[in-house]
Amino acid sequence: MRPSSVILLPNLALLLLCLSAAIGRINALSSENHTNRPSSCSTTRRRLLMESMSKILTATTVTTAVATTNSSPAWAAKGAAELDFEFYMRDLVGGNKREGTILPSEPLPVAPPRTLSGPLIPLLLNKECSASCIPVQALVQQILSQKNGNNSNNKDDEDKITKEIQQKVQFLREKIGKSFYTKAPWQKEEVTDQYYFDLTAYALWRTAAELLPNFVDRDQFVRRFGRLLYQAMQDQKLIPSSQPLTAPSLVRSLPQVLAVLNLFQSSNFCKGFKIRQDDSSKDDKGDPVFDDLDDESLVTSGLGVDCLVSVYEPSTLGASLQINGEQSRFGPDLVGPTLAAVWEQAGVKSAWETFFVDPEYRPNPKDYFPNEQVSKVRYSLILATHQDSSAELTIMFQIPNHWLSASSIHHYIQLLQFSLSRKR
Repeated sequence: MRPSSVILLPNLALLLLCLSAAIGRINALSSENHTNRPSSCSTTRRRLLMESMSKILTATTVTTAVATTNSSPAWAAKGAAELDFEFYMRDLVGGNKREGTILPSEPLPVAPPRTLSGPLIPLLLNKECSASCIPVQALVQQILSQKNGNNSNNKDDEDKITKEIQQKVQFLREKIGKSFYTKAPWQKEEVTDQYYFDLTAYALWRTAAELLPNFVDRDQFVRRFGRLLYQAMQDQKLIPSSQPLTAPSLVRSLPQVLAVLNLFQSSNFCKGFKIRQDDSSKDDKGDPVFDDLDDESLVTSGLGVDCLVSVYEPSTLGASLQINGEQSRFGPDLVGPTLAAVWEQAGVKSAWETFFVDPEYRPNPKDYFPNEQVSKVRYSLILATHQDSSAELTIMFQIPNHWLSASSIHHYIQLLQFSLSRKR
C-alpha cells in the first residue's frame, strides 16, 4: 500500500466516526424537541449539523497535517482526491467564494502600423490585386488548370479571371473594412501599411476560398504560390540561387530557409522568426536545427522529421485570426508555402499545420491575445510518381551510394518490383 493510502485511511475512518456521532446527537435532540418546539427544530438541527461538519473538517485537516509531518516530502503533498474532498466539504459547510461570470479584459493597445518596404512586398500583394502579385498569378493558374486541365490557356481567359478576382476583393474590402479599421486602424490605404496589407490579404484569401471550394485545389493553390514566390525571389536576386543537391537533405537546405525568413523580416513583414525542432529548444542559436542523423532518418529509414517555425507578428495575423474565427483553416499564410518550396527543391516533402500562440500567461481564461504564428512542419522523402504517355508508372529518386544500407537497398528493390509489375 502506498504511503498516501496509509495517511488517507485514518482520516476517512475519523471522518466516518465523527459523522456518526454528529448524526446520532442531532437525531436525539430532534426527538426531544419534536413535540415541544416544532418550529425551531429544523433551525436547531441545521445549526448543529453545520457546527459538527465544521469541526469535523477542521479535525480532519489537522489530522492530515499531523499524519503527513513525518512522511517523506514526496508524499506530503495532497492528492487530487484529497483536494476535491476538502473543496466540496468547505462548500457544504460555509460555501466557497463565488466568482460569477468573468468578462474578457480590455484588448491590448494597438501598436502603430509598420511600414512594409523592399522589393518583396509587390510580389506578395498590391492594392489592385493585379496579376503582377504572386498570389493572384497562382490563383488564376489554379482556376484555369481546374477548368481546362493541362490544355493551353489564352490571355483572354486569364484577364477575365483576374478581373473577377479584383472585383470580389474590392467588394469584400469595402464590406469588412470598417471592422478591421476599428481593431487596427491603418494610416494610409496602401499595402505598404501593415494593417491595410492585412485587410487586403483577408479579402484575397476569402475570394480564393470562394473560387476554390475544394480542399485539394486549395492545397495545390497554396503550394503553387510558394513555388512561384520562391522562384521570383531567386530571379530578382533577393536571395541566393539554390544549389543542386545530389540527395535529399534538410541540413543543406537550411541556408536557403534562413535566407527566405530573413527576407521576410527585413521587409518588415514580420518582427522576427524562430526555427527549432521542438519547444524544448530554448536557444535557437546554439544547437543546429537539423543534423546528419535527420537526413539519414529520411533517406535510409523513411522516418519523418518534425520542426517548428515561429513567425512573430506577421502582417497577415489579423486576417488569419479572423478567418480562423470563421471556422476555416484556409488563411493567408505566406511564409509556410515558401518554405515548403525550398524543401521541395531539396527533395523533401513537407506538410504543416498552423497555430496561433499567446506567449504570455493571463489569469483570465477568456483573454487571448496571440502574436505568434507557429507552423508545425512534418518532413518526408519525396518519391515522385507520374503517368507517362504509355500509362507506365515511373518512380524517381536520387540516393548517394555512401548512404545505401541493406535495409534501404531492399526498400528500393521493392519499389522497382512494384513499378515493373505495373508496367506488365
